[in-house]
Amino acid sequence: MQRRIAIVGANGFVGRHLVEYASRQGTEVLGVVRSAPGAAVVESLGGRPVRVDDLGREAAEALMGELAACEGLVYTASVSVGPGSSDRTDPAGLVNVIEACRAAGVPRVIFLSGLGIAHYGMNPHCTNPYFLAKMAGEVALLRSGLATTVFRPSYIFGAGDGFLTPLIGRLAASPVIEIPGDGEYRLQPISISDTVRAILGALDPSDTKAQVVDLVGPEIISYRALIGRIASLLGRPMQIQQRSVREALAQSRHSGYFGLRPHDMACLLCDEVSDPGEVEKLVGAKLEPLDSVLEKTLAPLAAPGASA
Repeated sequence: MQRRIAIVGANGFVGRHLVEYASRQGTEVLGVVRSAPGAAVVESLGGRPVRVDDLGREAAEALMGELAACEGLVYTASVSVGPGSSDRTDPAGLVNVIEACRAAGVPRVIFLSGLGIAHYGMNPHCTNPYFLAKMAGEVALLRSGLATTVFRPSYIFGAGDGFLTPLIGRLAASPVIEIPGDGEYRLQPISISDTVRAILGALDPSDTKAQVVDLVGPEIISYRALIGRIASLLGRPMQIQQRSVREALAQSRHSGYFGLRPHDMACLLCDEVSDPGEVEKLVGAKLEPLDSVLEKTLAPLAAPGASA
């Protein structure tokens, strides 16, 4: 029987790659999206789009028939009901999907959370509405009794991502870059390809336990060192200028700090790292080295005719 999975938020960065990879492997993929353009993305990647305007109770109940025979659901969207929700930390949207999975007999749910959750209330950069929403989602899922894997990702890198790709563009456009503080806060990025393989590895229908996995890559690197690594690959000198963290955070709240919103800044500054061992087990192989990920992400941007 053909494997069948569902992805909520299937037109997002992780969702798109998961739809494409799983479809190539012969899996039937139901991509749950909120818009016609999102549905078109899913269809172009080999999935079957399922459009819902929000994740309210009625919309989630309508999903039950679509979810029948799915061996797992991957939840990559916001935990709230929809973009217009008054409280974006309210996990009602995820709870409604959980109930739909229970009613449809979906045996396993995968949820993408955040690496800073473990230090909520202890690390000031992990104590904000973004991480609270992720934590609320984790609690809702772990209380549901369903078999689940909660992934807590560091940065997920790949061409077209929301962090590395714009950063490369900034470095390619100017020999001077401004950073918040000293740049010694650490990241542990993982490739999008390893992320997809880890998610599919966690969709084992015979695994009935609930687990939390820190979704991190094989190398820990400071933000300053990451900039130096990219500059080296670009073959150009780079001058780093520091701005106080307080000022950078204030700008992110006002108009965005070089495209980074407050929760983006929180993720950058939180300095969270972990052991990649459990991810390697799910992937079934050594994780892709950071240099390889950087080179692959840089390649299309450096191609003739590509814009910075």
